[in-house]
Amino acid sequence: MSSALHADLVLTGATIITLDARDTPAQAVAVKGSTIVGVGSTADVEGLIGRGTRVLDLRGRTVVPGFVDSHTHNTLVGEFRYSFTQLNTAAALNPTLDDLLATVGARAAATPPGEWIGGRNYDPNGMREQRWPTRWELDRVAPGHPVLITIRGGHACVVNSRALQLAGITRNTPDPAGGVIDRDERGEPTGVLRDVHDIRAVPPPATLADLKDGLATLNGMYLKLGITSTHDCGAAPRVEPYRAYQEAIAEGRWQVRTSLFPYVDYAMANDWGPRTGFGDDRLRMGGVKLFMDGSIQCFTCAFRERYVDRDTRGWEGLRYSQDKANEVVAEAHRRGYQVAIHAQGDWGITVAVNAIEHAMERFPRPDPRHRIEHTLCPTLDDLRRMQRLGIIPNMFLFHPWFWGDQHIDNFIGPERAARMVPARTALDLGLRPCAHSDCPVCTPDDPVWPSNPLWAMACAVTRKTRSGRDIGPAERITPLEALRIYTLHGAHASFEEQRKGSIEVGKLADLAVLAENPLTVDGWHIKDIVVEKTILDGQVVYDVEA
Repeated sequence: MSSALHADLVLTGATIITLDARDTPAQAVAVKGSTIVGVGSTADVEGLIGRGTRVLDLRGRTVVPGFVDSHTHNTLVGEFRYSFTQLNTAAALNPTLDDLLATVGARAAATPPGEWIGGRNYDPNGMREQRWPTRWELDRVAPGHPVLITIRGGHACVVNSRALQLAGITRNTPDPAGGVIDRDERGEPTGVLRDVHDIRAVPPPATLADLKDGLATLNGMYLKLGITSTHDCGAAPRVEPYRAYQEAIAEGRWQVRTSLFPYVDYAMANDWGPRTGFGDDRLRMGGVKLFMDGSIQCFTCAFRERYVDRDTRGWEGLRYSQDKANEVVAEAHRRGYQVAIHAQGDWGITVAVNAIEHAMERFPRPDPRHRIEHTLCPTLDDLRRMQRLGIIPNMFLFHPWFWGDQHIDNFIGPERAARMVPARTALDLGLRPCAHSDCPVCTPDDPVWPSNPLWAMACAVTRKTRSGRDIGPAERITPLEALRIYTLHGAHASFEEQRKGSIEVGKLADLAVLAENPLTVDGWHIKDIVVEKTILDGQVVYDVEA
């Protein structure tokens, strides 16, 4: 046989979870260039092995398609609020306010006066005092610096007096649309800002070099987790983040395949021409992103019923009226974009589905595959409408474990919490949910909440809280279903199911080699499975032994 017909790489002696239409079992896979050219038994691919073929005997390891993280904000790790250089203020690392303030004070002592001090991953409900620090407490430990500490998820922050002054926020500043400036009994801002987006523009913006450095760091972290594709669902609304992707790819510093979903206001105001699907296998236009409501941890998710320990339904977090939502979504849909709508509360999701339904009725077009991002607490009726309309629910499968106890005790109570992130119901209705980490909500290096797809699968399979409580066992899914959500369904969510997401001849050779089989181990142990190799474009780009 001519060497031109031989494979470049052959994996043998493995359990291959193909995720094809029949879940066909296999033991070997052959790759030529960036494409899979053979899948089956060892005998099936032996004829593709030539003198120059690299053959890896995996000795019983498991091979799965590369993971697709369907909602990230990759360039944000280069921005001030999420930089890896900022303080990790997670409650597990700073359990009391005294601990937190000591951490901030130590950073202030080592930072030149006037420079910003930032923290990420704050969790007020996880603190012993179950509250935010006040601006005045931050003033005491960092009087010479503007300070900004962001909640995990990014929808709220606390700042000190110097940062408030730089932002121009006073007691006379009205609450912005879709946001809340928390105030004390005298009407003074406490420093806590919930979905107040103007504060994001106050710290110095990241440079192009900062953004590329962030991408390069994140690239290595993703490959270590077997992540070969991401969907970037919103970068800072300026040109630099998108230029950073292009340059980082050209420089070999960003390898992970990426679909871009710029924020709708930025994309519509700066229409450079490309629509959904434009680009190549490395970097492509996904669609546009918009927010319908806020964050449950900030009490700005819009619900039909009030929160457990706060007298609000979160409607102050709604960004649009129904009429305005209809207008914005219809125009994006008319222009040919796939639309991805952040919506978490049951009422916020209803408004989002209403807007998509209106757009599709007004401007019919086949298979637009609009998406609801996070889809935390949809009603059964809305899930049925989503199935009828072909809407994709994108789910943060970590919720039961990461925040489950808080959902039960602080946010929505046990009954609604049992129905949140309803992957089982969605699958049973014929929907094709995908899943995500929302990085940098959680990052690959996070010692508390890592953005590991295998960890998310374990959460979806077990539906346990941190304290060990069952949270909606009726919504548990099987390991195979969880794996399909993080692979083939992720590819489908970006119109790429013919190119990736399963191990089949003709598809891209994006693979992860696992030390154990997620279909046979204990459900919670799935999170501990080690990714031994990651193969992207037919190349071994991560090897645990290297």
